[in-house]
Amino acid sequence: MKIYTKTGDKGTTSDVLGQRVSKGDIKIELQGSIDEINAGVGYLRSLLKNTTYNRSAIDLDDGLRDIQYALFRIGGDVSSNFSQHHIKNADIEYLENSIDIMEKSVGPLESFIYYSGSEAATYCHVVRSVARRTERVFVRFMENKEYNLDYQYINRLSDYLFSMARYINFLSKVPDEAMKLKD
Repeated sequence: MKIYTKTGDKGTTSDVLGQRVSKGDIKIELQGSIDEINAGVGYLRSLLKNTTYNRSAIDLDDGLRDIQYALFRIGGDVSSNFSQHHIKNADIEYLENSIDIMEKSVGPLESFIYYSGSEAATYCHVVRSVARRTERVFVRFMENKEYNLDYQYINRLSDYLFSMARYINFLSKVPDEAMKLKD
């Protein structure tokens, strides 16, 4: 597969159905946002490999690799205008079960917190914020369409990344930093 094809030199690209689409189209923006999460998750994985912490009840790297694959599948679903559906309830249930495990270890959130702590946890919050932006783009893309499991996955992913940030800090023995609310 050639890296450059020159077919996009006039501001269009092809979807998996072979249709030409403007690179400014909401569908392409959504795919780019999904790709951005995927790249961020990859960088997060590299940060975790360079982090010393007690190994945990869930394998963070395996989970993040599975998330990268799910994001790749979501990109394909978007590109095909959902003529394919690669995300299943089990994918969302994995995120929810992992959130439950992490939250049980960390304990309930008792106040707003600063997005801080270890480098990996802080970057996890950056990826979470990209996931939230992607969710907003997804909502615009789904206008007048039925919400599907792909959208639910992105919605749950941001919750997962919030929980993971707290969990990484917990494993690194870095407590949540409660936000001091001022009048």
